[in-house]
Amino acid sequence: ELKATLPRPDKLAAFKMYPIGFEKDDDSNFHMDFIMAASNLRAENYDIPPADLHKSKLIAGKIIPAIATTTAAIVGLACLELYKVVQGHRKLQSYKNSFINLALPFFSFSEPLAPPHHQYYNQEWTLWDRFDVQGIQPNGKEMTLKQFLAYFKTEHKLEITMLSQGVSMLYSFFLPATKLKERLDQPMTELVSYVSKRKLSRHVRTLVLEMCCNDESGEDIEVPYVRYITR
Repeated sequence: ELKATLPRPDKLAAFKMYPIGFEKDDDSNFHMDFIMAASNLRAENYDIPPADLHKSKLIAGKIIPAIATTTAAIVGLACLELYKVVQGHRKLQSYKNSFINLALPFFSFSEPLAPPHHQYYNQEWTLWDRFDVQGIQPNGKEMTLKQFLAYFKTEHKLEITMLSQGVSMLYSFFLPATKLKERLDQPMTELVSYVSKRKLSRHVRTLVLEMCCNDESGEDIEVPYVRYITR
């Protein structure tokens, strides 16, 4: 889809690009606005406190030597790989891992390794696969833990023995009966907040859940993670 929106190469024959030098103290070029927004989005992913414009300028001023050398090289190499994705290359050997050390200097390129393949029943999967589960049901109510367990039992013939979100254990077959009873009827997002003792941020739209499962014969099997869609 992205490739279809790009202009044809013959239309870019007379097009010239002029690189713009980075200037952190010129507020009219929006350089720092972009850096602040992009870095804060990344910080949110890793629970790092956000930085305001003033702090972002201070940090950027200290790392300009790194931006002009290693960072620039890494960005260029990453963009070369993105061109291949846009062009639709399907062969793994078309892509490259890059290793650089400007202090030596050392540059090395290698073919990436294919991800390990796993299988449950007749379904093959890799680390790039997942279960997508829509948390909001047709009646507008959110799926409870009991319904979540039943969904995988019915739809995928998998019996969940343990279920976790991050470091929080949401369900396990060895939970005491009293604790299990109070959790089964809780909606999944409420259960995550209850167990982790922290409220989910308003921007959270999905939860990553890890499962341990048994197949129909009772054997423990590896399965992909779950992307639980909250809204």
